[in-house]
Amino acid sequence: MAVAIKRYGTKKILAISMSINCITCMMIPFTADKFGSYGMMACRALQGFSQAAILPALYNVLSQWAPPAERSFLGALGGSGALLGVIVTMPVTGLLCSSSWGWPSTFYLNGTLGLVWLVLWIFLAADTPYSHKFITESEKKYITSSLGHKGDTKRRATPWKKILTSLPFLGITITQCGCSFGDNISFIEMPSYINKILKYDMNANGAISSLPFLANFTLGFIFGYCADAIIRKRIMSLENCRKMYVGISTIGPALCLVSLSFLPENSTVLSCMMMVLHQSFSAAYQGGISMSYLDISPNFCGILMSITNAVSTICDIVVPLLVQVIVTDEGDKSQWRVIFLIAAAMYVFSTISFTLLGSGKVQSWDYAKSEQETCEEEQYENCSVILNKL
Repeated sequence: MAVAIKRYGTKKILAISMSINCITCMMIPFTADKFGSYGMMACRALQGFSQAAILPALYNVLSQWAPPAERSFLGALGGSGALLGVIVTMPVTGLLCSSSWGWPSTFYLNGTLGLVWLVLWIFLAADTPYSHKFITESEKKYITSSLGHKGDTKRRATPWKKILTSLPFLGITITQCGCSFGDNISFIEMPSYINKILKYDMNANGAISSLPFLANFTLGFIFGYCADAIIRKRIMSLENCRKMYVGISTIGPALCLVSLSFLPENSTVLSCMMMVLHQSFSAAYQGGISMSYLDISPNFCGILMSITNAVSTICDIVVPLLVQVIVTDEGDKSQWRVIFLIAAAMYVFSTISFTLLGSGKVQSWDYAKSEQETCEEEQYENCSVILNKL
């Protein structure tokens, strides 16, 4: 998908992929009724295929539209939609499933909302500032000069070998996998824990499950803004800032999971607080690993994200299987403790990996030699000058 986006443009590929995703979502009740579990699995597989374009598209948009001095905040803004979807969907799904409309209504609602977004995307989006219909000249000049763009849109061959052997990229990939493992515990397994251990019913479960993501959604903007301020004012170097944020987004959640695993079953309020704190610390992701793709490769960040996302999908598969093997009795707190401690260990391993391998510098394989020598300095100097004038 990332290769297709780079060749044909973000707008076209994302529009096609989201059309498939939304229509398939609305077809799930019908296919499940007519073809059973096989129809359901086929639809979900098709949705997964179409959604593969979302993250590469986001990073391609950021590489073309986000000035370096505002990158973390705009990245948080761009990624906030997924969290907002979780925040809204969890309680609404609980209400719809327990209503007379039943579970099919959740798929019809989500599919319809996706189609509404699609219409807005088609009319308002553009691949670059140069091709946008409604942008003002001052906005275009600010964005393009801060990024060092000179109107050059030529395609560069993807340096696959150098990407796959890059140590900073390896550090990002390992860190992303560790974070995905821990986040999957929150996304997939925490509702079961809330129901079986904390004894909350479906309606309360949906509301409680959405609270951690509400905290993540809110704090993501704050962390992103602060990261940009730290870099812009040169309080810390870009690399050290990213590493600090990765530490916050991994060590913090690890401590929360360790605490949650040893809290008594009747400590429901404290347990819920640990879940909220887990996602609160995870919000620092927006100023850390999330922006590292753009830091090391503005030109190929979408492809980097696609590779890492494909690898980290292994965690999406492993987590439910691991929980199924270890948690044979969902009402047994000691079995859940093992899962939480494994996730905490993965977070710590992520921190170590990024500390040793992470980088904040554009890599030599991202640009032609003449471009590389000047690009990074131009970006920050241009952005600083413009921001000072504002």
